[in-house]
Amino acid sequence: MSAEQPMDDALTAYSEGRAAGLSGVRDETRTGDPDYRTGLHDGQVAVFESQLLAAVRKALGDA
Repeated sequence: MSAEQPMDDALTAYSEGRAAGLSGVRDETRTGDPDYRTGLHDGQVAVFESQLLAAVRKALGDA
């Protein structure tokens, strides 16, 4: 196992968590992994930001 393997695992967990957050479906078996949770929350925040921006544009008549 190379020294880079733990970083690869962390990046994979983050990416999978972010994808889950964007899709709105989380893997309950992985929620104990802090890298997965960070990605999950980042994905959820990205969805929230997108929906908020759409609502503001609609309210301002720019939609």
